[in-house]
Amino acid sequence: MTLWMMVFILAGAVHTLIPNYRWVLIHLFTLGVVTNNIVVWSQYLTEKFVQARLPESARPNQLRRIYILNAGVVLAIIGQALDDIWDLHFILTQLGALIVGAMLIWHGASLTQQWRGVDSAKRFRPIILGYVGSALCLPVGAFFGAMLSMGLSEPWYGRLLTAHVVANIGGFIGLAAAASLTVLFPTMWRTKGITTRMNPTLALLAVGTAVTIAGALSGLAWMTGAGLVVYAAGWLASLQQWLRNVGAVLAEPRDRVSYPAVSVLAAVTWLALTIVYLAVQVFISGNPEPLPTLPLLIGFAGQLLIGVLSYIMPTTMGGGPSAVRAGLKEMNRGGLFRSTLINGGLIVWLITEKSWLAVFSSVLCIIPLAAFPVLMIRAVKAQKAVLMKQAEGPAPETESQWGQITAGLVTLALLLAVFGGI
Repeated sequence: MTLWMMVFILAGAVHTLIPNYRWVLIHLFTLGVVTNNIVVWSQYLTEKFVQARLPESARPNQLRRIYILNAGVVLAIIGQALDDIWDLHFILTQLGALIVGAMLIWHGASLTQQWRGVDSAKRFRPIILGYVGSALCLPVGAFFGAMLSMGLSEPWYGRLLTAHVVANIGGFIGLAAAASLTVLFPTMWRTKGITTRMNPTLALLAVGTAVTIAGALSGLAWMTGAGLVVYAAGWLASLQQWLRNVGAVLAEPRDRVSYPAVSVLAAVTWLALTIVYLAVQVFISGNPEPLPTLPLLIGFAGQLLIGVLSYIMPTTMGGGPSAVRAGLKEMNRGGLFRSTLINGGLIVWLITEKSWLAVFSSVLCIIPLAAFPVLMIRAVKAQKAVLMKQAEGPAPETESQWGQITAGLVTLALLLAVFGGI
């Protein structure tokens, strides 16, 4: 997972040298970084949430799935990178998509078997079905992507592209995120109040994804729009309760307003607003294009992934409260400053018509996300030092770093001032 993240960052730095770089960068992130994380963490969280750890004999098959999955990802990316020099490049892309889809079906089947073996009285048993639905969406999206690699003409290119994005981001990432955040959202905000709308949220997301895909493929704008409305309703059902969690924390914040906590809130907000925007566009113009890839990939997927990992990696590594605090402290370093730059920078990036302002705002947005590998290494070292009794753990903090938000806003204001406004 870390390897894919480093490859993605390096590729971004030299993107002008990469053929078909936009496609390659998007899929290095979505297939390489995000897919690996979802497969690994959905398995871990399944066992944790329902307290049903698999025997060690099951691990070799899980590792085989990961290895074969990554072979498929590499093939798909090589195929599209050869777009300009090989007419049959799509053969590699389609073979890679087939392998990726097959591994996710295998993963989904394994999760289904675990779901069947869990006592129906377990409170979080439905979360596993959310992960199963997520796993089954990626093969669908991969199939659409494989068709797109053949360079189809309109209207099928636009229809398949919409279906591809909805299946992968709305279905694969969205269902996995909703299932995980059922428990993780209040946990990351360090407050009580697990959502009671887990089942309707997952059901609405699944139905909304399916209806939107059907509408996109059939060219029926009303069906596409209706599916997006249903999908948005699924997120809003849980978001309403999560906002109550946030309100409870803000009433007595102490040190609970952290980078991971703010990131998941911002990510879900970006997704919900983007889906509502898309639905309005479909109903008004009958056409969801151009698809808002930046808010979906950066505002939602990227921010959600980094935010969740910033919390779950130290807490999974464990070692007692002092050790976990040491890891979380590093992950939260400059946290509210980073969150302000990510979200404020993305807003400027989306609305400005000035090319150089877009460049600088994109840098302010992406660098705080790209800092994750460095912070992760620091967190592991700090936490390990406490675990090995080589250092004392940090004392509990007593307040949130509100000044960092001010610093972030000042930075954005200075950028706008240099360019004379938006």
